Amino acid sequence: MAVELGRRLGREPGARGAPAAEAPAVDAVVLGCHGGAGATTLAALLGTPWDLGGYESGTRRIETFGRPLVLVARDSAPASARAVEAVTGVAESGAAIACLVVVADGSGPEPREAAARLRLIEDRVGEIVRLPFAAGIRYADAADVARVDLPKKVERALSRIRSACTTSGFPVMGTQERGVEV
Repeated sequence: MAVELGRRLGREPGARGAPAAEAPAVDAVVLGCHGGAGATTLAALLGTPWDLGGYESGTRRIETFGRPLVLVARDSAPASARAVEAVTGVAESGAAIACLVVVADGSGPEPREAAARLRLIEDRVGEIVRLPFAAGIRYADAADVARVDLPKKVERALSRIRSACTTSGFPVMGTQERGVEV
């Protein structure tokens, strides 16, 4: 699939980064700040089954059972407003946010309004990671996205997300017995 996809996009196989499936999975909980944020795709890229869907303002508690929480938002001005709402709500519920992932929508630079809003919440999340646009992901179903050859800049962003999940005391899957809380 990834080789066919690379050829369809005019690239030779192996010219990009390794498929995400080769990276270690992270036992993290992924929550979109809004619908269409990319939470399901990110969960697949990270190899975690814990995709909570989209945040709703009525949510009073997010239970992660000891896993790091990764919030996901697009890089548009309206999406950044939803990110502020989600970070505020999640933080008020007492859950720690290991990482906020801002997914590029591919239409150019991040709007100034979005960047300004994200600066307002950067002290309430472990790290903010900007996930660059990757055209190849648009051609794959969520179940197959981990097999897509990703650009190096996307691989670096995924590595930073994994690091944010592990440096705050959360383990990478396979480094502990599954089912044991940390």
